[in-house]
Amino acid sequence: MKKLSILIIFVMISALLLSACAEKEPEVVQEETETEDVVAEKEPEVIKIGNLQDESGPMAALSGAVTLAAEMRIEEVNAAGGINGRMLELITHDTRGDVNEAINALTRMVVQDDVQVVLGPPVSNIGIAIAPISEELQVPIVGLFMEDRCTIREPGTPWSYMFLAQNSASRQGESIAAYAVQELGLTKFATLVNTANSYSVGLAEPFKALVRANGGEVVAEETYNWEDKDFRAQLTNIKGTDAEALFFPGYPPEIPLILAQAYELGLDVVMLGNNSVAPTGFAPTTDPAATANTFYPYGIDSSDPSVSDWAAKYEARWETKPLAQSFSGDDAIGIILQAIEACGDDVTSACITEKLNTMGEFEGLQGTFALDPTTHQPIGLPMAIFTITDGAPVFLEWYTPDGPVN
Repeated sequence: MKKLSILIIFVMISALLLSACAEKEPEVVQEETETEDVVAEKEPEVIKIGNLQDESGPMAALSGAVTLAAEMRIEEVNAAGGINGRMLELITHDTRGDVNEAINALTRMVVQDDVQVVLGPPVSNIGIAIAPISEELQVPIVGLFMEDRCTIREPGTPWSYMFLAQNSASRQGESIAAYAVQELGLTKFATLVNTANSYSVGLAEPFKALVRANGGEVVAEETYNWEDKDFRAQLTNIKGTDAEALFFPGYPPEIPLILAQAYELGLDVVMLGNNSVAPTGFAPTTDPAATANTFYPYGIDSSDPSVSDWAAKYEARWETKPLAQSFSGDDAIGIILQAIEACGDDVTSACITEKLNTMGEFEGLQGTFALDPTTHQPIGLPMAIFTITDGAPVFLEWYTPDGPVN
């Protein structure tokens, strides 16, 4: 009887042990399932794009327009699922309009932030300074720095990692010069140039060269510096010549002052500007009469339906009207994204640089164009020539240094 009791107890203990083991098994399975779910829900890898802009310096309005265009494009791409399943992140560093700060900021975003490509600023002085740094860091930069030295080094070969997403300063200067000579029939010109601004100089020299090549004459060459706000002395000197037109390539802060002061002095000549004239080149108090005889080149035809539709979307998103740099900024970030997409899973600086050199055609707001591998600048992109009527810009025609585009 005792043996039977012991046997019964043994059977009961064994049954309890087996039951305990059976109850633990679902817990192990559940843990494995939860781990798999965590892996499945892991956030996709992010593609980091650097954004080197003058966010707080003298060119903040232009750089800010580039940043807003880039942010809007990235928002749209991310909302559609990103590129090859990866989200995009724009990492902005402020140059403060200072060359040394720009170099330091570029280095930080590449070394510390681990960006593989950079959207560059619409400031030529900065572009010239960072070109050799891009060689050291081996990171591609697609920007709006228009002076030739930003993309081309001596003796005429391109910087390996610098790419321009709009017409160069030389092509812009030559286009407005060709229009003035061929369409307006002008032969005698004066220039007013900021000698401290490489962009201003980069426009003026090709302008003068094309004028002279076409039998024209430059009868006066006046200069100024960043700090200047009063241009009456230079304008008075020009008034004393037989100049038929004044070419004044500059940045938005000085353009309305030059227009207003020339009108005040009674300088009755054709005023030839650059792509910073409108709308940033107008002050709210600018007399429309001061701009009545003004012509300038621009990157886009704002009356084109596709362009105006994009402008309306931009204004709705940011509650401000787009500038010239908004349109070209969208093209610049678009070129970057096209190169990234072509790289597939190999989103590295080396691959992006290779794709930029072999990208073929890009369809942007400025038109359809390719990048010349020998200059890293757009090939054959025309300029839209505008005049100003009653204080508002009016598109005239597309032009190149060789003449009108039919």
